[in-house]
Amino acid sequence: ADPWAVSIDTGALHQWESNVDGGGDLEIDAWAVRAGVSYVASPELRAGLSVGYGERHYDFSGDGDFTGLRPWSDIRDARISGNLSWQADERWNLFAVPTARWDAERGASLDDGAVGGLLAAASYRVNDRLSIGPGFGVFSGLEDDADWFPILAIDWQITDSLSLRTSRGLATTRGPGLTLSWAPTERWSFALGGRYEKDRFRLDSRGVAPDGIGQETSVPLYLGATRSFGRHGSFSIFAGAEFGGEVRLEDRRGHLIERADYDTAPFGAATLDLRF
Repeated sequence: ADPWAVSIDTGALHQWESNVDGGGDLEIDAWAVRAGVSYVASPELRAGLSVGYGERHYDFSGDGDFTGLRPWSDIRDARISGNLSWQADERWNLFAVPTARWDAERGASLDDGAVGGLLAAASYRVNDRLSIGPGFGVFSGLEDDADWFPILAIDWQITDSLSLRTSRGLATTRGPGLTLSWAPTERWSFALGGRYEKDRFRLDSRGVAPDGIGQETSVPLYLGATRSFGRHGSFSIFAGAEFGGEVRLEDRRGHLIERADYDTAPFGAATLDLRF
């Protein structure tokens, strides 16, 4: 078998309008594309590299305390990620995903939004159906302390058709989540997933906070359906809602200017994954 594999993933998301505390509304559109290559060096060692680019458009409307500032609009995201998986012995598998990201508003330099990060975990094979283990993620911050968070690395084939796994989420998101999948046939699968999201990005020099920092956090939960095309890829659609949404505006040194929560926001998304 060819040890090399090439992949192209793309996705788009629309988050419908939701009310922001203090008045006004927020609506979001996003898209992303990623290309990757992976190599199987041996049965125990696998490695890969991917590059990606995406954009998120924030539409703030109304004259609320936060929305009236029109704090930012189009955010660009570029990234380079590696991945390394090593089966140390019959029971333990180690993996690491180093990442470099550049997040900045259109009009600002991507270099001013540069951050680095690492996801790493050790997974223990309990039996043929269950592997589980601890891990962590760390990302450097924009004018703040590094973000550390725990990871649960799990691959549990509960039944022949039902599984629970750590997943990478939609093409327009970062970091791991948890997905419960049901695959009644070889072609179709259905999923329930969730994750925690935090995005920070550099702002341009012309807005209400010149060279400042924007931040959005939320907890998306979603249902999905996937149609597989065998080894060549898959197409998925998702519907869900963002819970606990918050937007935050800081000056160039990371000092708070304004923050606001936004109501639970429904979203829809679609992804296309191709394999060669």
